[in-house]
Amino acid sequence: MEVDPAEFAKMLPAEQVFEEMLPYLETLDAQIGGIIRLLKDKGVSTNEELAKYTQRGDDAANVRERGMRARMEYLFSSAVKRTEGT
Repeated sequence: MEVDPAEFAKMLPAEQVFEEMLPYLETLDAQIGGIIRLLKDKGVSTNEELAKYTQRGDDAANVRERGMRARMEYLFSSAVKRTEGT
């Protein structure tokens, strides 16, 4: 869904980032779903095997997410401090 440029300008920075990222996340979700379906249909992997690897992937993603969240908070707080200082 496209957001009107005037409405986009009124959004908070975090909302703007989310709006920009959402189409990419939706595409990625569809691709991952297709890969999982292929692995199951071809008999390459069972639900139990996929669950094991999914859990490992979730654990790694959580670590990356915490790092990314800390970086974004730092960047946003720096931007707020600069605007408050002027």
